[in-house]
Amino acid sequence: MNENGTRILIVDDDEALLEALPEALQLRMNGIGIDVSESAQRALELIREVDYDAIVTDIKLPGMDGLTLLNEIKELRPGTPTLLITGHGEHDLAVQALRGGAYDFVQKPIDRDYFVASLERAIRVRRLDRQVEEQRRELERHARVLQHVDRGVFLVDDAGVIQFWNPAAAAITGLDPEQLVGRRADEALPGWDVVGPEVPVAMEPGPALLEVKTFPLEIDGRELWLSISGVRFEDGVVYAFRNLTEERALDELKSDFVATVSHELRTPLAAIYGCARTLLRRDLQLGDDDRARLLEVVAQESERLTRIVGDILLANQIDAGRLRLKDLEFDVAELVRAVVDEMEAALTGKEDIELELSAPESLPRVSGDEDKLRQVLLNLIDNAIKYSPDGGRVGIRVEQRDGGLQIAVSDEGLGIPYEEQQRIFGKFYRVDPQQTRGVGGTGLGLYISRELVRHMDGRVTVTSREGHGSTFVVDLPLLPITHREQAVISQPA
Repeated sequence: MNENGTRILIVDDDEALLEALPEALQLRMNGIGIDVSESAQRALELIREVDYDAIVTDIKLPGMDGLTLLNEIKELRPGTPTLLITGHGEHDLAVQALRGGAYDFVQKPIDRDYFVASLERAIRVRRLDRQVEEQRRELERHARVLQHVDRGVFLVDDAGVIQFWNPAAAAITGLDPEQLVGRRADEALPGWDVVGPEVPVAMEPGPALLEVKTFPLEIDGRELWLSISGVRFEDGVVYAFRNLTEERALDELKSDFVATVSHELRTPLAAIYGCARTLLRRDLQLGDDDRARLLEVVAQESERLTRIVGDILLANQIDAGRLRLKDLEFDVAELVRAVVDEMEAALTGKEDIELELSAPESLPRVSGDEDKLRQVLLNLIDNAIKYSPDGGRVGIRVEQRDGGLQIAVSDEGLGIPYEEQQRIFGKFYRVDPQQTRGVGGTGLGLYISRELVRHMDGRVTVTSREGHGSTFVVDLPLLPITHREQAVISQPA
């Protein structure tokens, strides 16, 4: 591993260790830079000055123990991996350290092979974090360059009266010049009495002299986020603004998506990594049952990752109009029973949820995309279970109605506020976004379900009362079996 440019900090009050450990590391890790500190206080001074690739500290230090130092590091440098050195028999402290965010712990006497390997992994993780952050900043820079600029311009004289209001300003705000010109700005423009004094005004034009601020204005019940700046001229101020409402909403959507997906990916990745590291440790004696349980966690969390990535890719296909639906003969009744059996198997040991299926023995065989309908059913039933944190009955009803097929999934869970019911089919929307009731997910399930059903010439509707559960109904046309092509291209979303 080429460590050129890498710099770490070792904190320990053992002078012999502070001499021996850096020498050993420099022999094993070519070109690594190492700072040392005998106290936590001095270490914090160095950490404030230097963004280290990794920090190694004894768990017991005079004046400030390693756990307290770990908390301080997380405040100052939350992205820096920290390894703690523990003594024999200090397992409880090691567990506390891991819970507090330590990357790993190493027991004395130090196994140098394990220590070097763990330190190299920590450094790689830090480098990847930096690369991701730099890519994020680069994407943000490109996004700003590519933003469409749509500027409104208006003029306010020294008496505070609007003298000019250009067409772009009217288009952005919906306010006609005839309503505004000749009136005082603080009377004609909603909220201008508060916003106006805060707008930066340059004394002369020039890009280097212009400062811009963004303010929210509520106009005719709409909240507009306007980026505004001004330039003084002889008889007043010329203001220029552009509408950032959509960009702000998009940024919030991106932030929500990144936060949601990061959380959803981090949980299974952490579980997989923890199990894998435990299985690889030679200093732990694991029985066959323990190994089997750890491997089962790895398998389950890997499947969870696959579902998350699959949802993201499928949503992208839908948005790009590249979704293809199969057109094959299948038995709807058999499909529904298979999905319910699958969900019941997944609920083994969870006795507070009861799945109840109501379906005729047989239904007419139809032509369509069995896999996509199966995904819709899995999404709806899984949602019903997730949003029933206190348990209850989840009902699945299938019937032939008015020349079509109706599938209803109902629960007795959280329910959906009336004002939110039109939003739940949007991308990334979750009824419990802060996960206050422990409900996770990417917020793509209902969006994907609605789009899949729509591409089957059907529709999804919902009825719900907050605190009394929800019922999602899928209505599909009962298409006859045909001998058409095996795949049809869906219409773009």
